[in-house]
Amino acid sequence: MFVHTVDFITPVVNDPYIWGAVSTANSLSDVYAMGGEPLNALAIVCFNNCDMDLDMFRDLMRGALDKLREAGTVLLGGHTVDDKEPKFGLAVTGVCKDGKFVTQKGAKPGELIVLTKPVGTGVLIKALKEGHLTQKDIEDAISNMLTLNDRASRLMRELDAGACTDVTGFGLLGHLWNICRNSGAGARIFWNRIPVYSNALKLVSKGIYPKGAKENLSFISPHLETDLEESKVILACDPVTSGGLLFTVDPSREDHLQRLAEDMNVEVSVIGETIHEKKIHLTEE
Repeated sequence: MFVHTVDFITPVVNDPYIWGAVSTANSLSDVYAMGGEPLNALAIVCFNNCDMDLDMFRDLMRGALDKLREAGTVLLGGHTVDDKEPKFGLAVTGVCKDGKFVTQKGAKPGELIVLTKPVGTGVLIKALKEGHLTQKDIEDAISNMLTLNDRASRLMRELDAGACTDVTGFGLLGHLWNICRNSGAGARIFWNRIPVYSNALKLVSKGIYPKGAKENLSFISPHLETDLEESKVILACDPVTSGGLLFTVDPSREDHLQRLAEDMNVEVSVIGETIHEKKIHLTEE
């Protein structure tokens, strides 16, 4: 079975090579979230012909190509658009072997909810652009954004995940709600179990976060029950770039999950459980 997806982003750092590689990992992630393997891609490039240096464009494409090679994926071509705000991404074709694929509809009440990367990249990128942080301050986040979700995808397939999505622009709670509403279930999430980047919560408390976090919170608010301070809820709604996979798994497989994750070198956090009530409950613990 073939799957097709498209995604693109604005620059996340000042280094065009890293931007190209991160955007590529981000674009491939939807295929991995379905349990697929990416086969080929088409580039989508938006830039200002008058202002963008061609050397920058070359570095951008070099980063993208290196990440595609790592994924075993071929770039077939692409299309450019003259745009004042630079953007880059990929339209990706993948394959789900044996016709087996994972969607957002398969979660059942009583399953564990697993996350494979920290949240907070949107906050850190905002702080970087406004001069509150340097690129060196967010090296751990850059490393995670550059990490493909290929191993995480194999992990969730091996565990027969009920439902799966990648965590990107809608934030952790937004993507979780997409699983819940498509599956006819709800979720109980524990804040203390959610992996977050250092300084991210402190930055949010100072009012440094992208407007997309507030928009995500507005989207999820009718379905959210929480008594946590607003800064923690906003961080749980942070619009992530190239985040991890979020999937559900039968609780009888928790020990297997931890052993397999260690063997595959995938960081996993069990952040909550699915429930019958069609709401998301976010609590401290």
